[in-house]
Amino acid sequence: MSHQIAGRVELAEPLYREILGAEPRHAAANHCLGMLYVQMRQPSLGLPHLLTSLETSPQNPDYWLGYLEALLSNGQLDEATSTLALGRQHGLESAAVDEFARRLNARFLQARFLQDGQEVRHAPSAPAPIPARAERRRESRGAAKMERGLLDLLSIGKFVDAGPAARALTERFPDRGLGWKTLGALQWADGRPDLALAAMERSVVLLPQDAEALANLGALLTKLERVDEAETYLNKALGIDPDLAMAYAPLGDVYQVQGRYEEAEAVFRRAISLPFARADWHEDMRHTSLLFMLSHNPTIGADALFAEHRRVGMAFEALAPSTRTEHPNSRDPERRLKIGVVSGDLFTHPVATFVEPVLEKLNGRDGLELTAYYNHVVEDETTGRLHRHFERWRPIFALSDAQLERQIIDDGIDILIDLSGHTSRNRLRAFARKPAPVQASWIGYPGTTGLTAMDYFLADPHFLPPRQFDGYFTEKLAYLPAQAPFQPSASAPPVNLLPALATGCITFGSFNRLGKINAATIDIWSQLLRALPAAKMLLGGMTLDAQRLKLIDQFAAQGIDHQRLAFHARCSVDAYLALHRHVDLCLDTYPYTGGTTSIHAVWMGVPTLTIAGSTPAARSGAAILGQVGLDGFTATDAADFVAKGLFWSTHLPKLAEVRAGLRARLQHSPSRQAGTVAAALEQALRHMWRRWCAGLPAESFHSTVAPAAETSAPTQPRPSD
Repeated sequence: MSHQIAGRVELAEPLYREILGAEPRHAAANHCLGMLYVQMRQPSLGLPHLLTSLETSPQNPDYWLGYLEALLSNGQLDEATSTLALGRQHGLESAAVDEFARRLNARFLQARFLQDGQEVRHAPSAPAPIPARAERRRESRGAAKMERGLLDLLSIGKFVDAGPAARALTERFPDRGLGWKTLGALQWADGRPDLALAAMERSVVLLPQDAEALANLGALLTKLERVDEAETYLNKALGIDPDLAMAYAPLGDVYQVQGRYEEAEAVFRRAISLPFARADWHEDMRHTSLLFMLSHNPTIGADALFAEHRRVGMAFEALAPSTRTEHPNSRDPERRLKIGVVSGDLFTHPVATFVEPVLEKLNGRDGLELTAYYNHVVEDETTGRLHRHFERWRPIFALSDAQLERQIIDDGIDILIDLSGHTSRNRLRAFARKPAPVQASWIGYPGTTGLTAMDYFLADPHFLPPRQFDGYFTEKLAYLPAQAPFQPSASAPPVNLLPALATGCITFGSFNRLGKINAATIDIWSQLLRALPAAKMLLGGMTLDAQRLKLIDQFAAQGIDHQRLAFHARCSVDAYLALHRHVDLCLDTYPYTGGTTSIHAVWMGVPTLTIAGSTPAARSGAAILGQVGLDGFTATDAADFVAKGLFWSTHLPKLAEVRAGLRARLQHSPSRQAGTVAAALEQALRHMWRRWCAGLPAESFHSTVAPAAETSAPTQPRPSD
C-alpha cells in the first residue's frame, strides 16, 4: 500500500499478486489491486478484484465505494445504480456515498442528453415558459407534422433517415413522447443500449399508457438481464393491451432466464397465436424464442424437441409461395460457384469470431465468389474486416422475405448458407422460399432449422456422431474436420499452474450466461459440491442484483453456503480470461451446454466437465472436449458427472498435467486449423453442387482433407456411415 500511495505501481502490483497467489480471496489485497487498476484507467481489470473484496467483506463501506467507482469509471451506469441501491439496502450511508450518487446522476444526465456528441438543445427536465395560445397551436401543428413525417419514414422502412428525424423531434419538442420512443428503438437496433435505455425511460414517462413504449423498455431491460424490472414493464404493457404480441416474446425470455419454463412456453405460444404488427421476418422471432427456450428445458426430450422444430419449419414453409419456379442456375458442376452467406452477426459476435478465419482462407479462391447478406444495422471494426472477404456486401435488414428472395435470385446464388438457425436476426422464412438451388445451415445454432428447404447442416463427428442424430434433422449432415475453427484472443494471458496445488482445495467455475443455469444444473453442481465440502465455485458474468440473490437462495436450498460461491460481474475479455487462472475445472450447464465459453476455457488450460445429452444443444461441450481428446471429462448422466468430478478432484497432479498441455492440444487440433476447415468446406460445397447438377438429392457425407490443407489436395467426399 505504501508503494501504491507513492505511485510506485510497478512495485505494488506484484506484491498484491503475491498475496493473492497464496490467498485468492484476501479482501484488502483484492481491493487495493482493483483500485490500482482504476487509478491506471483500466477499471475493467480491477472490477473482478473489487467484487471479490466486496463479497468477502460486504460490511466494509470502502469496498462498496471502490466497486462503485470502478463501475462508474468503466461506464457501467446501470450496474452502478443497482449496486448503489443494493448497498443502501445494506446500510451504506455516508457523505461519500451521497457524493458518489451525485456524480452518478450527473453521468446519467450526460448520457441522456448527448446524442452522437451533440447536446440536446432543450433538456426534457428543463422548465420552459408557457407560450401564448396561438404559439401553442403553432407548436402543436409543428410537432404533429414532424411526427407524421417520422411515422411515414418508419412505415416504408427508411430507418437510416428515421434516426435523425426522431432526434430532431426530441430536440424541438422534448415533451412529445413519440420522438423519444422512436429514438430509443433505433438506438437499440444500432447497438447503443445505454443511450436507448435513457430515451426509452423518457418515453414511458411521457407516454404512460403507450403499451408499445412500455414493451420496448421491457424488452431492452430483458436483454440487459435486468429481468425483474423487465417483467414489471412487460406486464404493464399487457395490462393495457393484452393482445400486444411484441410484449409476449421478451416476457417469455424473462421466464426462461428464471427457469420458469411452463410460463415461458405459455406466453410464447400466446404470442404465436396473435396477429403481428409486421408481416415479414421480424415475426419469426416468436417461433425462434419458443424453440430456443425449449432447447434449455431439461424436461423436453429429443423427439419432442425435433417435433417442435419441424412444426415451426412447416409453418414457415406454409407461408412461402405454393409453387416454385425452376432455378435458372447453369448446371455446370465445375464452374465458379456463387456462394451467399446470410447472417445478422457479422460484427463483434461469437459467430463472426468462428467464421472469420474460414473466410480469410477462402478469400481469393478461384472456385468461389462470396456474397454477404447482412441482416443487422450495427457496423463495427469486425464488420469492416469481414467486408474485405466478400465480393459483394448486401445490407438486408429492411428487406421483406420476398424482396430478399428476389435479390438472391438476381445475384444468381448457387449455394446459400445460413449462419443463424433459430437465433436472433435469422432469415429462415426467406430460406423457406428456396431462393437458391442448394441451401445449408452452419455455426449459429445447435440444431435443425426444421425446414425441408434447407438441404444440409454442417457439423463435425464430435458434435453429432454419425448415425445418432440423423433422425433429428430435416437436413442431411455434412461433416467437416471441425464444425468451425477457433480464434483465441491475442491478449489472452498464459496458462498458469493448477490453483488447487497451492490452495489445497479445488475451485470449480462457470462462465455460462445466466439463462443456462437452471434448477437442473444447480442440482447437478450441488451434488458435486456436497461431495467435496472444501470445494469452492466461481461464477462469472453475474450481477449484484436480485437474480444473483436468487441463485444464492437456490444453492442454499441444496445445502451450499454462499461463502463457497464467488460471483464476478461481466467484464472485458481480458479480465474474463484472467479469471480462469483461479479455476481448476469448469462445470458445464445442462441441457444447453457451453460453446464459446468452453473453448475459451480450454485455451486457458481449464477443461470442462460436461454431460453429453440426447439433444444437439446438449452436445457442444462434448464436441469441444472430443476435438482435444479429453473424453474423460464427458459424462453420460448426473451420477457419472459427480463421479468424474470426484475423480479429478482426487487426482490433482494428473489434472495439472492436463492443464499444462491443453493449449498445445487445442493448437494442434482441427479446431485451430482454419486452412483445413476452409478446404473441407470448399470441397463440401463442390460436392453439394455436383449432386444438384446431376439431379441427385442431398445426402449425408464426410468432407476430409490432409492436415496441411493449404498445400494438400482434398480427398474425395464419402457418404456418411
